[in-house]
Amino acid sequence: MQNRKKVTPVYVFDEHNEAYYYWHKAKYDGYLNEPLDLYHIDAHSDMMQSESIQTSIYFPNDSQVGYLEYYENISKKELNIGNFIIPAILNGLVKNVYFIYPKWRKYKAKRKRNNISSMFGEGKIFKHCLTINKNTNPRLFQVLPDFKHYNYSFTPIDSVPKARKVILDIDLDYFVCSDSNLSHMIFELEITKQQFHKQEMFLQDETLKFAGLDFRFIEKDERFYARIAAKRGNDESKSYLPSKPEIVSEIDRLITALKVRKIRPLVVTISRSCISGFCPKDYAEFIETELLQRLRFFLHK
Repeated sequence: MQNRKKVTPVYVFDEHNEAYYYWHKAKYDGYLNEPLDLYHIDAHSDMMQSESIQTSIYFPNDSQVGYLEYYENISKKELNIGNFIIPAILNGLVKNVYFIYPKWRKYKAKRKRNNISSMFGEGKIFKHCLTINKNTNPRLFQVLPDFKHYNYSFTPIDSVPKARKVILDIDLDYFVCSDSNLSHMIFELEITKQQFHKQEMFLQDETLKFAGLDFRFIEKDERFYARIAAKRGNDESKSYLPSKPEIVSEIDRLITALKVRKIRPLVVTISRSCISGFCPKDYAEFIETELLQRLRFFLHK
């Protein structure tokens, strides 16, 4: 691990699951030395609960690849744009999660106490929100050695806790969002030709645990895929396409709130979210330029 530098790193990337890699990079480079609260500024919570992944979220001593390559592979191949935050809690990068939603979402502020763990502490099979007690369920805790509690809060930006060192995580769709009543792709699962032609039978397979997801079947270059997409509720299907002056005003409001509440970001991650379609490409370059200009002044004041 390298020594922490004074300048706050700002990582900008295409899709939000890449944030998981950049948080590990920040740890590797010495910027993150302890779990920090995550200020997740987004039009979506991204708190989807995964049941399992193929690769452990814990870096093995006998890994055939380096630390950064290991976590880059997980972020891009194992995680998606809706489930990358909870694994970061188990990894000890994130302490508590503050989902800071835009004012146009009209959500109500609330707070939950949750927990996360993995079977035998292997970091592959996840257990969410268990109702157990260490005194009355000691054996269960033995098979969940990485059991962690965390607070999960819905809150507008002007109500976040003051004077905190945080991971500041921003999705550009906080400012402009092109959600629609159609589902958005999360990932594609390759299937057989037989499954493609017997789609109804495929969807009835009880081994598929994709609650709350839609499937669409496509053929590309003589290979077959099930395109898996998240269903969104009425409010999360709402698009928001403001004018440029309104965007600038909202960026200024965000930065002002961070200053007033004396928030100290140790790491900043920014997702463009254009490939998934949540932030229109026509807006993204403008938002990114305006946001980075104000962030740099705020971080280096």
